[in-house]
Amino acid sequence: TDEYSINYTVQQGEKGAPLHTERQAVQGYFNLNGAQTARFWDWPQWDTSSLSWLSKTQIGEASYIKTNAYYNTFDNVTRFFPNAQYLNPQVDSPYEDNSYGGFVEIGTNLIPMNTLKGVVHYRRDEHNEGNINYNPVTGAFISQDPTETSAEETWSVAVENTFHATRNVDIVTGVSYDMNQVLQADGSTEPRPDADGWNGQAAAIYSYSDTGKTYASISSRIRFPTLFERYSTRFGAKSADPTIDAERATNYEIGWSETFFRDVRVSSSVFYSDINDSIQNAFLGPNGMNSIVGISADGENYGLELSVDWDVMPSLRIGGNYTYIERSLDYASAAQQAFAKYTDPNDRPPNVIAAIEAMKVEGMPRHEAFVYVSWKPISQLTLTPSLEIASDRTSLITSCRSTLPYASMGIQNNAGCANPGPRVDSRPNYAQIGSYALVNFQAAYEFDQNTTAVVGATNLLDENYSLADGFPEPGRQFFVNVRSKF
Repeated sequence: TDEYSINYTVQQGEKGAPLHTERQAVQGYFNLNGAQTARFWDWPQWDTSSLSWLSKTQIGEASYIKTNAYYNTFDNVTRFFPNAQYLNPQVDSPYEDNSYGGFVEIGTNLIPMNTLKGVVHYRRDEHNEGNINYNPVTGAFISQDPTETSAEETWSVAVENTFHATRNVDIVTGVSYDMNQVLQADGSTEPRPDADGWNGQAAAIYSYSDTGKTYASISSRIRFPTLFERYSTRFGAKSADPTIDAERATNYEIGWSETFFRDVRVSSSVFYSDINDSIQNAFLGPNGMNSIVGISADGENYGLELSVDWDVMPSLRIGGNYTYIERSLDYASAAQQAFAKYTDPNDRPPNVIAAIEAMKVEGMPRHEAFVYVSWKPISQLTLTPSLEIASDRTSLITSCRSTLPYASMGIQNNAGCANPGPRVDSRPNYAQIGSYALVNFQAAYEFDQNTTAVVGATNLLDENYSLADGFPEPGRQFFVNVRSKF
């Protein structure tokens, strides 16, 4: 009944960064001679580690206790170059981050027809950063900025109860109280905020047969802003906003699942989320590089999910899933709130209301689907072709076609800036970056119960697609995995 494990994972690496296919004029890093250059970045260090403890101990016939403890580290260096040859770095930005915490959970079935669980979570996060400055011509060391530290801790206390009302009906209720405190915020003169909030949930689950069930649930959950959202200035583009409101989402869901003819498994759900104070960033003019305002926008998400798996025969399974989602945010109200923050008109960015009202929800396709076939020509070999499909999505234009930077910045007619966009009044403009269908394939071979090898390829047709304007996703890729248990 009992289980105890210690786990240690370490990764040491380095990585590059993709370049914008045109030239990034919004949130470019260097402003040389009145024109922003591309982001010539890389990460010569990208290291992570995690040490964790997990346990589960049975207490008598009806109770248990689970514990968890962990310590994670993240060390990296972002290096900024002033040229496309990646020579003579101008700035190094090292990070040394760590987090530690854990939980204790206790559950019991001592009361007949009832399962009661309680848990206490704790987490502490610390972020350390500082710049190392070089001569952009010679690459020689100039200076090193003092290290700045930000830290926070979060507590959560939760209770969940499942009442087995009948053999077929379960009623689940739960409540938690979350507390967040900023412990340190070097470089900020703003007060260090405390935040707290309640979460609640309730669900009814009806198992109307051995294979079918339906459920309905409602929950209200809070999300505290992260240290990044509170204190990151995005390379001077944004003021720190430590008192930003926490998000609140109230979620409603109805679902159903059933197995037909013992071979066809179907599940579906519909959902609706009412969102308050969604944490968003608005890009404003006149300088698309250094004019970002944090806003809190209300909105809603709703949609449906459907999944089907069919065992056509013992050696052949086909299946897939589909998701439809609509998202909207009230940017008009958020614009009025942002406008009211600037008590001094001289500090107010120009056209702040018009720019925020012009914002659109980014990054989420309305339709997504996944279809697969799994065939075993022999007992040890499984062949799985699959298809990923996604509809169009909206993306902020950050290239020279952006309407955010003013023409006076020299970007519009700068060399390497093809098809410059119009300079209206520094409101953002957007692009629909296209739908896609990706064909994938993998073959898995089981040598024995303990050893499996997998070979495969993704994006076999080499589809040219993007999830953000100006940054194409990888083309055709191949992989080999081997797993052995001993």
